[in-house]
Amino acid sequence: MVSGLAVIVAGCSSGAAQTPVSAVPKPPPVSSSAPPSSVVHPPTLERLLPTEDELAKVGQDEWREPLEYVIGPRTPLQLVNACGAAQPWDAKAKQGAQAYSSGGDGQIAQLVAEYDGYSGAQIVDGVKKALACGHVTVQDLDFKSVSEFPAPKVADAQYGFCAAPTERIGVRICVLVLGTGDRAESLVFKNTDWVDRAGQSVLKKVAPVFAEALARP
Repeated sequence: MVSGLAVIVAGCSSGAAQTPVSAVPKPPPVSSSAPPSSVVHPPTLERLLPTEDELAKVGQDEWREPLEYVIGPRTPLQLVNACGAAQPWDAKAKQGAQAYSSGGDGQIAQLVAEYDGYSGAQIVDGVKKALACGHVTVQDLDFKSVSEFPAPKVADAQYGFCAAPTERIGVRICVLVLGTGDRAESLVFKNTDWVDRAGQSVLKKVAPVFAEALARP
């Protein structure tokens, strides 16, 4: 038995020449590369937070690297939670990013956002007015006795304040809010020292580095 393909030969038993069979053209090679996508994804805001090297120059260590802040119905982005009230600009935050750094004196929680219809300067001014209520919530802790401190002029607008906890816990906060273009950022310094000057000193020292990062393209 002969296995395989049966080949039909044209001709006769006298050994006449076979008729050549024309070659079947090969199909064109299939490209493995996908066509370029027409969808353009906007850059995330992690780039607007200082790098590890930039933090080191002002005595800070990167404790948690910058990550996107996912804004949703259950996770609204609030730079400063004044008296638990939602502010008009909260719903206008388009995207955000967050990170943490630490130094010998405490920890800085960093939160940056980009807004639609609001400038960073408007956000800073709005935060200042909202805090007239006298309370601020940070990481589910309530603070009172809000007192301002002179913020260094490093952005379009800036505002600094410190606050004491309402409960007997050994934590105190100082906050610096910066605004540039359509962006705003809050830097929350938290430590166990009850002297506000420590927090103010740290925030004033790091302010130029954060303001420069906030203004990046």
